[in-house]
Formats: sequence, structure tokens, C-alpha cells
Amino acid sequence: MKSRLMQQLLILLLVVGISSAGDLRVNITNGTANQPGKADRVVLMDLTAGMVEVASATNVIKSTTFSDVVSSGQSQYLVRATLGSVNYSAMFVPTPGVTAWETSLTVYDTKESIHDVNVSVPFFVIYGFEEKLYIQKRIILENNSIPPVTFAATPGLAKVYVPENVSELENLTFKSGTMPVRTGPIDSENGQVLPNPIKPGVSEIDLSYYTAYDPKGTTLTEIVGYDIDHFHIYTMPLDLSISAPGLSREGTDNENGLAIYAIEGVKAGTMLEFQISGKGMSESGTDDHNHTEQQSTGKIVIENRVDTGVELAIAGVLIMAILISLFVSVTQQSEDLKHESIEMLKKQKADLLKQYSKLGDSSSEGDDKDKLLYRLVSVYKTLDRIK
Repeated sequence: MKSRLMQQLLILLLVVGISSAGDLRVNITNGTANQPGKADRVVLMDLTAGMVEVASATNVIKSTTFSDVVSSGQSQYLVRATLGSVNYSAMFVPTPGVTAWETSLTVYDTKESIHDVNVSVPFFVIYGFEEKLYIQKRIILENNSIPPVTFAATPGLAKVYVPENVSELENLTFKSGTMPVRTGPIDSENGQVLPNPIKPGVSEIDLSYYTAYDPKGTTLTEIVGYDIDHFHIYTMPLDLSISAPGLSREGTDNENGLAIYAIEGVKAGTMLEFQISGKGMSESGTDDHNHTEQQSTGKIVIENRVDTGVELAIAGVLIMAILISLFVSVTQQSEDLKHESIEMLKKQKADLLKQYSKLGDSSSEGDDKDKLLYRLVSVYKTLDRIK
């Protein structure tokens, strides 16, 4: 095992030390017209140097070529085309030993009015704690326009709602493609909107925040920006009391310890007022929490404490991932690492659920149950975040 690892390290050192340069041709396609397109600007950024712009071209028609593009065992680039203030990006990894490459970017015409966009809310979760509520929600926007176009206008078209009484806005991201980007709400005559364009395909809005909570009774408001046929609400702990006009209990997610509620046929612009009461989860041990630095494409990690053994295992996986990146594509490497992480978290979740089921309702075991709940929240949120 040691000799094999040494061989891989030697190969890594040799390949990293070898570099060459070549020409990169970038083809622009207009996805709306399904023909060669144009871009106001095309740039090439070196990811290994920290998103440094290494080449650019303006008023590009059909294609442009960048010369002296460096290729080595570590080279990774981002190609970005801008059309009408909307950016379209794609990764480019040059093959070592080759002196000419070709890649393509698809851009779309822009429209200022939305049509053929399906909207869903896969989760709206309310966590009750002793003195605060933690809310997470995800909005899925499916741009199914034919021919495909990007929807964009000033100040924005993607609707979102952040209540005025938020004590901490933990996370707000917009993802179109694979990379979520931080964003912020803008007040407009149509309510709060995001400046992010809605491109063809699936986009995700992820939002999480804290509000003050009184166990004797608290009102949580939500303005729904889109027509939603089946609006789901999840709560934790299970005995948290929640009511609202049209809200009905649907069941229980036993695997994750969530109560499931739903409201049918919610129309755009509807204000939902949830009346919430009851004892929340204990906040003991929150000094170990570090939620402010978390950026998520899904549920936010409340507790990011990791055992030393797990840290070493993750470190080993990352080291091996760097080594095998010389022999497999970046996409495949990412998928393999993701699969291993998911399996590890699933096993941890199963173990925690077994421990939780063995605890009784006595006050002496209350602290242990609260601690296990925190760990469960952390694990299943992390699972949803990387799926």
C-alpha cells in the first residue's frame, strides 16, 4: 500500500511539473435560435490562480480563440460568456500534451416577462428551539420556455420573502447550474425579488433564517410568491404545535423526526400566518455551532462538529481524490467523493436513530435526547445538501 502511494505521489510530482501551452477555441451557440450565436464578452479565468482573468474578447460572433493557454496536471479554467448582462459559464480542463482545444458555450435571448416557469417548494421546515425558530426553505424554478429564453429584468423577477422580524439571515443563495451564489432580496413594487436571471432549466433558491420565539405563542408569516398546488410544511420537534388556515396534518417523517403538514392550492401573493407554540428543542451545546460560515445548495448544517476519526477519514479521501484526478475526469472524481460521503452519512444517521429510539421520556434522559436531535439535524441536513 505504501509503495503504491509513493508511486502515485511521484507521478503527481512529475505531471505537475510538466506544463505546455496551446490555443483554445470557444464556440458560441444561441440556444434560443438553435444556431451559432454572439456574446458581448467572453473571458477565460484561471481557477487554480483564484479566478484570475487570463484572456478576454469582446463582440464575439460565432467563436473566438485564446492563445498561449497553459496546460499542466493542475490546470482548470472557467469560460464565461456575457450576453445582455447575463453570464453563462462552463468549466474547461485542458488535456496535458495537447496544443489545441475546443469548447462550447450556449447563450440565450432575454425576456422581461415570465412564462412557462413551473414552481415548487420541496421543503419549508420550521425548527423550534427554546427562544427562536429556525426556518429553511427551497424554491425550485423550472424554466420550460419554448424556444428557451432567459428571464431577466431590473431589479429582478425571481420572487422571495424574508420577514422583517428576522434576527439572523443565515443563508440566501441562487443556483442555476451547479454552483450556488450568494444573493440578496431587493424591495420592488411587486414585493421582494432577487436580481438573478432565471435561465432555461432548473434554478434553486435556498433560504434560511432565525426569528425570535415565545413557546406560549408566536406568529410566523410567509408570503408565497408563486402558485403552489401542494405546499408542504415540516416541523421539528414532533410535538411542536402549528396551525394556519387550510393547514392539515399529513403524517410523520419517522426517518428524520419531522411532522408533515400541507396547504392545498396556494395562490401567488398569499400571506400565510402560522401560529406556533410549544416547547422547542434545548439549545445546550450551541457554543459548538458555527452556522454563520455555512453556504448551502440545500439544508444548512446546524452543527459542524466532526469526530477526529471522521476528520482523518475525510482527509484520506481528499488526498486520494487529488491523486486520482490525474487519471479520471473532474466530474467523475466529484461523483465518487460525493457517493462515499453520502454512504458515510447514511450509516451515521442510522446509528443515531437507533440511539434515539432507545431513549425514554424521563426527564433524566431529556438532555441526551436533545443532543441526539441536534446531531440528527446536522446529519440529515448535510445529506440533503450534498445530494
